[in-house]
Amino acid sequence: MKIKALTPLLLVSIFSCQNNHKPTNNAGVENQQTIDTTAIEKQNKIPLNESHNQFCRLLAGDTHLMDSKTKHQAIWIHFANESEKKWNVLNSKLAQPISKWVLSQSYNDIPTRTLLYPFAGGDYFYASLFFPNKDTIIMVGLEPAGTIFNPQKVEEEELNEYLKNLEHSLFFPHKLGFFRTKSMAVDFEKGLLNGTIHTCLYYLAKFGKNIHYIKTFNFDDNGNFDDVKEMDVNSKNFKGYRIGYSSESDNKVKELIYFSENLANSGIRYSGGKDSKRIPAYHFLNNKKDVACFFKAATYLMHKDYFSDIRNICLNNGKVILQDDSGIKLEYFKPAGFGVTFLGEYTRTIPLFSNRFQEDLAEQYNDWQPKKLPFNIGYNAQYGECNLQLALKK
Repeated sequence: MKIKALTPLLLVSIFSCQNNHKPTNNAGVENQQTIDTTAIEKQNKIPLNESHNQFCRLLAGDTHLMDSKTKHQAIWIHFANESEKKWNVLNSKLAQPISKWVLSQSYNDIPTRTLLYPFAGGDYFYASLFFPNKDTIIMVGLEPAGTIFNPQKVEEEELNEYLKNLEHSLFFPHKLGFFRTKSMAVDFEKGLLNGTIHTCLYYLAKFGKNIHYIKTFNFDDNGNFDDVKEMDVNSKNFKGYRIGYSSESDNKVKELIYFSENLANSGIRYSGGKDSKRIPAYHFLNNKKDVACFFKAATYLMHKDYFSDIRNICLNNGKVILQDDSGIKLEYFKPAGFGVTFLGEYTRTIPLFSNRFQEDLAEQYNDWQPKKLPFNIGYNAQYGECNLQLALKK
């Protein structure tokens, strides 16, 4: 393996994504080549963050960035080799089929600049695959946002444990077909792996994105960004983070936004009552108009009355909604002005959610007889089945 020098900026901060790197076998994305970072910076007028970029590339397996002074070199090389094997499987079984299928669909041509992905956790992977052209991706989950760390200041055992836990959080959910909330809660309480920032930065790196900034934020009372600061190893007391990134094929700086919130009505209303005042995060989400929405393995939460607030935000503000059966109940779409296309197959739920089977949805699938999807995600992946509903505002 050829080893090249690693710039000293790597010693400053964790998450970095170097541009001048060897191509990796990235899932469902364009082949990567050396990028003229000067041209990118000139076009965007937002400079790349070299330290963030370099570490993300290391995290994504570009071991040629290391030199003899890189701390814990053997651990990084072992992680790169092992994770690349799993990534290649993920690429061939999920990312490539999804990317190819998305190219055959027209829903991404509908002019929406923002994707709203509630109940996402750190799942930038599927958000990017199903909605590759969005300027802004907003993800919300119960999981903590997390903070970065300095890899040069951690002990060998600590780094080894971090990379082992990161690998588990990245690849185990794809075997199931979905990310389990309980599992993520456990995964993101394991030392340095303290939130979704870690999985998001890994996926961004593997998809060939270049990082311009990572900022923390809070909300003011109206749901606007407030107290915005650059994230560093000492960041604390913030609601979420914003990652500015660009790609080789599109040099425009796009943004991934994540914050932790309980999206139940009781979580986004101060006193929990019907006419209660809403919290700032509610206003932030409700202020986003003409959006695309995405739901996958969403635990059927919006079937319930006590998740009506987030459901209504999506129905009122969404122009495109792509989901599996665990998202919004079929009966809500027509009154909200949506036409629905049925994709894949819908014959059952897993036993845990047997009470959430929708007879009217099954009747639509029986009438439509759509083709089987070329990939399996969601709860029914264990049965070799996948269903999606595409709802478009008329």
